Amino acid sequence: MSEHGLAEEAESEGYFASVSDLMVGVLFVFLLMLTVFALNFRDDSARLDELIARAERAEQAAQVEKANAEAARAEAERQLAEAERQAARARAQEEEAARLRAQNEALRARLQEAADKLRRELADREAARNALLQRLARGLETRRIQFILDPRSGVLRLSDAVPFPTGGSELTDTARRTVTALGEVLAEVLPCFAHGAPRQSCDETDMPILEAMLVEGHTDRQPFANMTVAESQARNDLLSTARALTVFAQLRQQQRMLDDLRNPSEQPLLGVSGYGQRRPLPDALTLSEAHLAQNRRIDLRFILSARTSDEIRRLLEDIAALQAGGAR
Repeated sequence: MSEHGLAEEAESEGYFASVSDLMVGVLFVFLLMLTVFALNFRDDSARLDELIARAERAEQAAQVEKANAEAARAEAERQLAEAERQAARARAQEEEAARLRAQNEALRARLQEAADKLRRELADREAARNALLQRLARGLETRRIQFILDPRSGVLRLSDAVPFPTGGSELTDTARRTVTALGEVLAEVLPCFAHGAPRQSCDETDMPILEAMLVEGHTDRQPFANMTVAESQARNDLLSTARALTVFAQLRQQQRMLDDLRNPSEQPLLGVSGYGQRRPLPDALTLSEAHLAQNRRIDLRFILSARTSDEIRRLLEDIAALQAGGAR
C-alpha cells in the first residue's frame, strides 16, 4: 500500500475513534442525565405522594368538618324544633292555666252564690220554723193549754195537757178538750207552712217548710204484770202507738182540713209514731208516780223539709258542670 493510502486509513481510523468517543461521551451524559432525572423523578414522586396524602388527609379532615357541621346544623335544627315545641307547649299550658283560672273564678263565684243562697234559705227556714212554733205557743196559751216547747228539736210536748191512765190509750174528758183546742190551733197555723190548704192570715215571710208533723205517743217504764221484759217492751210499743193514733184520729175528725195539708213532695203532712218507753223525758227518769205520769204523754214533732229550692238546684247543676269541665 502506498504511503498515501496508509495516511488515509490512519486518518479514517482516527475519525472513527473520535466519533466513538463522542458517542460514549454523549451516552454517558445521557445516562447521567437519566440518573439525575430518575432521582428527581423519585423525589418528585415522593413529594407528589406526600402532597396527595396531605390532600387526602385535608379532604378527610374537610369531610369530618363537614360531617361535624352537618351534625351541628342538625342538632341546632333539633334544638330549634324542640324550643318551638316547648314554646308551643308553654303557650298551651298558659292558655289552659288561663282557662282554669277563669273556670275556677266562675266556680268560686257560683259556690259563693250557692253558699249565700243556702245561708239565706237556712236563715229563712229557721225563722219560719220559729214563727210556726211561736204562733202555736200563742194559740195554746190563749186557750190556756199547758205545753212545753223545745225550739231546737221542734217538739211541742203535751204531758200534763193530754194525760193517759196507766196501761190505757183512751182520752179523758180533759184530754179531749185539749185535743179539740189543739186541732183549732193547728188548723189556724199549719196552712201557712204547708201545701194543700188556703193561706189565710199568713205573713208574707211564711213558707211551706214542713216535711211532716208527727203525733208521737210515749209510755212510762212500768213493766206489765206476768210478762217478760221483751214482751213488756213490745206491749208498750203498741200502747204508745195506740195513744198517738187516738189523738191523731181525734184531730182529723174535728179538723178535716188537716188531711189536705201536704209537704213539698205532695205527701200527707200528718203522721203517727210510737216510741214505747224508749224516750223518757230527761227530767222524769225515776219511777215516781209524777215522773211516770209525765212520760205517758203525746208530743208533736215538726220536721223541716230537706228539699232545696229550684234556684239552689240550678246553682248546684252549674257547679257540677264547672267541676266536670275542669276535670277534662
